[in-house]
Amino acid sequence: MKLDNFYVDDKMVSKALMSSIDDYIYLGDLTTNVFFVSQNMYDDFDLPGRLVEDLVNVWGRLIHEKDKERYFKSIDDMLAGKADSHNEEYQIRNRKGQYVWVHCKGCLYRDPQTQAPLSFIGIVKKPSSLGKVDSITGLLAHETFQETLQNLSADGMLDNAGFMILGIDNFTKINTLKTHHFGDIVLRNTAQDLTGLLPESVQLYRFDGDQFAIFTPDGTRCSLRAIYETIQAYTSHSHSAEGQTYDFTMSAGAVRFADISDIDEKAEKCAAIALKEAKANGKNQCVFFEESMLDYKVREQAILQDLQESIADNYAGYHLVYQPIADAATLRIIGAEALLRYQSKTYGALYPDEFIHLLENSGLILPVGRWVLSEAIKMCAKWRQQIPEFVMSVNVSCLQLKDDDFPHIVETELEKAHLPADSLILEMTESYFVSDSDIIADALSKLRKLGCNIAMDDFGTGYSSLGRLTNFNIDIVKIDRLFVQQLYANHFNQSFIEAVIRLCHSAGMKVCVETCEEQQSISSLYSDTLQGYFFSKPIPPQSFEENFIAQPDCMGKYAIKEELPPYCIKMSSNKDLLLMMMDAVPLGFNLWNHNYQNVECNHAAVKMFDLLSEEEYLDHFYDLSPEYQPDGTPSMQKAKEYISKAFEKGSCVFYWQHQKLNGEPMPCEVTLVRIRYKNEYLVAGYTRDLRRQLRIEALCESKCHVYDPLPEAVMIFDIAKHACVYANPFMLEFVDAKAYPLQLDQFLMPPLSMKELIDLSCHQLNIGKRIFTFEFNLLIKGKPTPVLASSTYLSDHHDYLMITLNRTELKPEVSL
Repeated sequence: MKLDNFYVDDKMVSKALMSSIDDYIYLGDLTTNVFFVSQNMYDDFDLPGRLVEDLVNVWGRLIHEKDKERYFKSIDDMLAGKADSHNEEYQIRNRKGQYVWVHCKGCLYRDPQTQAPLSFIGIVKKPSSLGKVDSITGLLAHETFQETLQNLSADGMLDNAGFMILGIDNFTKINTLKTHHFGDIVLRNTAQDLTGLLPESVQLYRFDGDQFAIFTPDGTRCSLRAIYETIQAYTSHSHSAEGQTYDFTMSAGAVRFADISDIDEKAEKCAAIALKEAKANGKNQCVFFEESMLDYKVREQAILQDLQESIADNYAGYHLVYQPIADAATLRIIGAEALLRYQSKTYGALYPDEFIHLLENSGLILPVGRWVLSEAIKMCAKWRQQIPEFVMSVNVSCLQLKDDDFPHIVETELEKAHLPADSLILEMTESYFVSDSDIIADALSKLRKLGCNIAMDDFGTGYSSLGRLTNFNIDIVKIDRLFVQQLYANHFNQSFIEAVIRLCHSAGMKVCVETCEEQQSISSLYSDTLQGYFFSKPIPPQSFEENFIAQPDCMGKYAIKEELPPYCIKMSSNKDLLLMMMDAVPLGFNLWNHNYQNVECNHAAVKMFDLLSEEEYLDHFYDLSPEYQPDGTPSMQKAKEYISKAFEKGSCVFYWQHQKLNGEPMPCEVTLVRIRYKNEYLVAGYTRDLRRQLRIEALCESKCHVYDPLPEAVMIFDIAKHACVYANPFMLEFVDAKAYPLQLDQFLMPPLSMKELIDLSCHQLNIGKRIFTFEFNLLIKGKPTPVLASSTYLSDHHDYLMITLNRTELKPEVSL
């Protein structure tokens, strides 16, 4: 077959190509300077249409400023005959306003006779087809950086150059507290903003995760530091996206190629080491690589080898130390935290910061973690023989939680030691609880079903907020030592701790305050447990047994003791006396402990709810409230909030909706007061039935508009209490009083009393009189003044008596 006989329509070819290729296609008639572009090219970029006049300049205006000069030079060289094609990579702004990398390759066709340019045809490779462009940020990817570095190194062009790796500090916090989608937006915006801020000669790349890389031909320390300071200034203010504000900083590890040998192998590793150093030293800083830093990596590898060999040698070198946990009220030792230590064959005793991350990164934490769990559980079982309530706290890593067998491992170790599950506390940091990992959530659920206690370690240092705290499925919150260390120097920290304790207690969680080095730090907090150097540093098991297991109350002398008068001391240690005093209180009275248990009540409380015994009151207490309080809060939750507040603040007063067992509503006023009893705190509750008071208030409110305008002195009395509950303005003016409740006794002539006056009126009314009139003397401004009065019942129930003065048209029946 001869090619001369082959014919295809040009228009058909163009149409077929444009509809079958994912990349962008352009065809240009240079005699008219009109170009035809593919539909996707028009869709993705800000072009006036598919027919574009002077596309070279229209397209050029969309190219990033840093790349424009190179783009136009390539076009000019081609048109001038210096080249037959255009082949460039550059960044160009799409319709979304984002700069994306593209690879443009086009060929110029000339008139065979005149050599004048006739047409310009080419393809623009899309970012997705380049394989070298990051899909999230549009930046050149890690692979492209490595290729560029190899090419420049081969050409000997790196001697004066430098580069740095940038890492967003705490980027996990943005991902977890917001969303991964929002995190991608932050990466994209950061890439776009930095691209615009950096000098034209500086190239920005996207590395893995939250990391970027910067290459600059000017690799002096001064130049690299200036670049980082530009970035630091950018991150020093808040940013926003999708209506949300976010803040972040960036750390950097910088490398001058002149300072390292074997660039291809070591450049990235050196920058990564410097970046790690920057983050370890506080973040938000740039650290320059030094050869001495490689010694640290050599040390790490040697330690890792020791760790592996120790596991094979039956965990030789690994050992546990224990730090005591004390009851906050009595300072009695009730538990310990087991902490891992390691003795390296090469370097001796190591700090946990030196080897824990190596165990986690290498996966060795799985066998070592099981060994720790087994040893700690065995020790707990031994010590519980002397302290039955003793609990053991063990730290758990994320890798352990992601191990499907971990809940079964815990159960097996507990069974081997014949230890109840609630004697084991598994500690993990905040990040585990805000993780969106279903595996971790499932593991925590299984461990709780097993009966283990789950503790959030170092609360306040990571991702949590008070508002999210109650969403976490945990039993104990450990407040980080950093807040406690400056508790009295910083009012915010003290308020923070108080808020955490109150919130945790209201949600049924306990609180452990960590690292109380001074006695002052353990007062006024009312947490459940305490732990820290005030009691002891972590010590070997033998020392722990001698110092604490043998004498668990050894720290009791440091417990905060209040100065109490002798009768209070006697009451706080004598149960019979306390109960006798409770029964002498005319209000409903009960006692609460830290576990929200109602432990005692008086006779008045039983009588108030029409119950038969104190046992019935205690057994059915939570049935004496509706499921929800009037504000919609569950009664159980609200009760715990108030009890926690009383434990922390000392007292509180509030309205409470009670009910009898038959459902009859009982509005009450409750006063909670923290009291000392047998070296611990309880909360005493005083309950006042408000039904009578509310009826009086309703009665007075309904009568005010009737009696206030009367030109006669009117009073209303609560017969049962012999108390004046209402006096109209005329009465107050008559006796020169300012307001009610009116103490009428002070205006009566002795020996007449208000009780006698009320009793006499009631007697007369009870024998059939509808109105009883009488005369008596009032002391008005110190002088006896005879007045005429009449009394009548105000209600059918004979609860209230109304007495009216100055009814001169009535004849008195009695003179008093």
